[in-house]
Amino acid sequence: MNVRITTPSRLHFGLIDFNGNLGRIDGGSGVAINNPRNVLSIKSAKEFHVNGSSPGSIEKIVKDICDRLGKPLPDLEITIEEEIPAHAGFGSKTQMCLALAYAICKEYDIQYNGVEALARLVGRGGTSGIGVRAFDKGGFILDCGHSFGKGKEKDSCLPSSASKAKPAPMVLRCDIPEDWRFILAMPLNDEGSHGQSEVEIFQSSFPIDEVEVGRVCRVVLMQMVPGILEKDIETFGAAINRLQQIGFKNVEVRLKLPLVPNLLKVMNEAGSYGSGMSSFGPTVYGLTNNNKSARDIQKAVSGYLDDLGIAHKCWIAEPNNHGMWVKKIAGEKEAAPPIPIPGEQT
Repeated sequence: MNVRITTPSRLHFGLIDFNGNLGRIDGGSGVAINNPRNVLSIKSAKEFHVNGSSPGSIEKIVKDICDRLGKPLPDLEITIEEEIPAHAGFGSKTQMCLALAYAICKEYDIQYNGVEALARLVGRGGTSGIGVRAFDKGGFILDCGHSFGKGKEKDSCLPSSASKAKPAPMVLRCDIPEDWRFILAMPLNDEGSHGQSEVEIFQSSFPIDEVEVGRVCRVVLMQMVPGILEKDIETFGAAINRLQQIGFKNVEVRLKLPLVPNLLKVMNEAGSYGSGMSSFGPTVYGLTNNNKSARDIQKAVSGYLDDLGIAHKCWIAEPNNHGMWVKKIAGEKEAAPPIPIPGEQT
């Protein structure tokens, strides 16, 4: 084996049904973007070895996959060339786990039935299927959650990291307009909730009032979906703005008071059609459809964080409408192609 695997990351717009009284729970929407990304080069070696910033965690993921498959650690050298930031709202672990599962199955010539099988192998997608579908084909994704109640797929409210449910059925997948740009701001002094903290937030916030859930459903179905299908960025952006104020997404945003609401306001005042926080954050995103506007929003939000003395990264990302890709590499010196990003990173 001598390949390079590149995965997208995803922005999660929020869970839809955090009530469950109709016998279904979860559901969500989101998009795949090209930056940040994972880039892994994998080649045959005399023994298993990982090069990168967190070799222990990568080895553990591979060992868990191999244990489930009944296989030993493969004789591979895995080099992590680029890595999605953890606990920042990008679904980093899902992308890494799926990439490694794909590589191990290829190495041992194990046939699998679609991305759902890979997700079950690594235990991802148990609450939101957005990251799994983003890995598979990119684009805008909408899923309809899991059956809920005694004897159903889920009988309690848990995040993906603590759920054993299979990835939710996908309702819609469509391309994101290629001229849309996502402006991302990631404060470096904070991270999104994860682990036991995330579990506790889910359990303490459940259930959301069904009237509130109904508002979320209406915004998604009657505003967000037609916005993306008709390439109407104003309608789509308005849906993103509304989702920050209702349902479980509002719970997530309020955990980051006052910084995140202020950042969303700065983005919108600078020209974003809509702005939101991805998953539990702390990353926030804005949306526009031309490079000049994207740079203006980037400058405004970066300047705001600079004035507060908050260390951060702020950049512009393009849509990813194809998901992960694999390329055979001929030699060790061949590098992953750079991401074409308009504007300068800060």
